[in-house]
Amino acid sequence: MIFSLDEEQSHALSEYALHVPFIWKTLGAQSKIGHPGLTTSVAGVELPSPIGLAAGYDKNCKVLKSLIDLGFGFVSGGTVTLAERSGNPPRRMVRLPESAAILNSLGFPGDGLARVRPRIARLGAHRDRSFVSISGSLEDEIAECFRRLAPLVAGIELNISSPNTVGLRVFHDPARLRNLVEQLRKIHVSHTPLLVKLPPWSTEADERRAALALAETAVNAGADGLVVANTIPIEDSRLKVGKGGLSGSPLLDNTERMTAEAAALVGKHVSIVSCGGISNAEHVWRMFAAGASAIQLYTAMVYEGPALPARLNRGILELMDRASIRSLAEINGPPPY
Repeated sequence: MIFSLDEEQSHALSEYALHVPFIWKTLGAQSKIGHPGLTTSVAGVELPSPIGLAAGYDKNCKVLKSLIDLGFGFVSGGTVTLAERSGNPPRRMVRLPESAAILNSLGFPGDGLARVRPRIARLGAHRDRSFVSISGSLEDEIAECFRRLAPLVAGIELNISSPNTVGLRVFHDPARLRNLVEQLRKIHVSHTPLLVKLPPWSTEADERRAALALAETAVNAGADGLVVANTIPIEDSRLKVGKGGLSGSPLLDNTERMTAEAAALVGKHVSIVSCGGISNAEHVWRMFAAGASAIQLYTAMVYEGPALPARLNRGILELMDRASIRSLAEINGPPPY
C-alpha cells in the first residue's frame, strides 16, 4: 500500500526531522557561514549571510536553531499572535509543482504567545540571528506580543499583509499603521529593530501609490526596515475558503521591481528584505542590485530541501568572484555569467 502525504503532513514531517540537530549542523558546515564576503546588516543587525528564511515555515518557533544551523544567515519564526488560533479550515495548502509555487490560506494557525515565548527564550546564542513575526487585528494584541518578545530576539517583523487572515487590512490605512508603529516604538524595551512586511503591489498606478504610501508611513513612524513583500492574493476553488496567497517562482520579477521601487523611496538608511520567488544565487544578486540588504525564501525551501541555504551562500560567493568584488554592497547590474 502506498501512503501519500498532503502538504501540511509533509511539512509536519520535515519539522519533526529538524528536531535532530546534529544532522543539520553537519549539512550547515558546508554553508560558508563566516566568510567575510557574505556579511550584511539588516536594520543594524549584523548577519553572517544574507539568506533568510521567511516567517511561516516554523510557525511555532520549535526548530529555529536547526534552521539556522542549515546555513541561513537569519530566520523569522511565527507569525505569533496573542491567543492560540486554529487558522482557516483545510484544505488550505496546494502545491503547484509545474510552476514551483504554493497556494496557501492557512490564516495564522499557531500556539499563541504564552506557549511560543518560552521556546524563543531558549534560543541562546541563536538569538542574534532570530527574528519573529507578530500580528493581530487589534493594536493592543500586537503591542503585547511586541512587549513580550522584543527583548528575546534580534528583530521583530510586523505582518500587516497576510491575504489569508481576516482583520489585517485595517492596517493598510496609513493613519492606522502610523499609530500602530508609533505605539510599538513607545514600548519600553531596548530598541529592537522593527521591520514591516508590506502587501505586494502591481504596476497599476493607484495600487502602487497606495503601497508605497504604506512603506513611507511605516518608516516615518519609526520602522527600521521593510519586507517586500507578502504573498499575492488569489482566488482558487481548491482552497476550502476559496482564496489565499500565491508564493514561489511566479513572484520573482514582481519582487525585484517592488524592491527597486521601495529602495528608491526610502533610500539606503532603511533596510529592505526581498521576499518572493527567490531560489538561486542569481536571484539573490538581482535583489541586491535592486537595493535589498538581505532576502527571505520559503517556497524554494519546500521544493529544494535543506541543502538550499548552503548552496545559495556558495553560489553568491562564486558570482562575486566572477565579478571581482568582495562585498555584497558592491553588487550592481545583472549577474555575471
